[in-house]
Amino acid sequence: MYKNEYEIDVFRCVRSLFQHKLFIIIVTTLGFLAGLGLTLDVGEDKYTSVATVYAAADTSYSDATAAVTAMNAYLDVASSLKVSKRAALLLGRSDVDASDIQRAVWVNSSVKKASSSSSISSFMNSSATIISFYATTTDPELSRQIADAVADSYVIEMANILKLDSVKNLDNAETGSLSTNANREAWKGRIQYMLGGFMIACMIVVGCEMFDKKVRTVREATIRNQLPVIGVIPEYKN
Repeated sequence: MYKNEYEIDVFRCVRSLFQHKLFIIIVTTLGFLAGLGLTLDVGEDKYTSVATVYAAADTSYSDATAAVTAMNAYLDVASSLKVSKRAALLLGRSDVDASDIQRAVWVNSSVKKASSSSSISSFMNSSATIISFYATTTDPELSRQIADAVADSYVIEMANILKLDSVKNLDNAETGSLSTNANREAWKGRIQYMLGGFMIACMIVVGCEMFDKKVRTVREATIRNQLPVIGVIPEYKN
């Protein structure tokens, strides 16, 4: 009894893809239409503004050490609900609350979270540790206002924690710049769905070809040349 093994004939699979090109085109088109239907509401463009604060080493080494340690240890304060609530009060808009600010803002620091003598030394050499507040909304002016409000709120919170004026505003935010083009993102999604449909169609065609039990060649009929060939019936054409 001969062991049944699957053997992939690349050229046969490629020929099968060409033979079933209509099926592939139909499935690819359906994938694109599905993506088009799911992205009819493309949403709105998004704009991002950035405001920065810093901890300056302009006094003693101990104050600098306290500042850099605080910036490491209290980095999560920058995105805390308390800071967001104060930022909402500073913003003074009834249509924006603390949860809206938390969703709109993300924070980036020039200091690694781990506090160490090397980070303090680096801090002293660079003379400042910078934290950037990125605010992203659908309104470029609102993005600017939120970034500034969160930066101001963080400076106040750090002053309350450290009892020092080590953390200060560095750069105020400018009017938000376009960070997400809604129409472009929608087309990216549609193309991904279309490519997904194309890949699924190709996989179906190749899979069916690989598991097809039909015998097409002498090699297949002799179980990969393991059986002797007694004779071959020629192809008859009228």
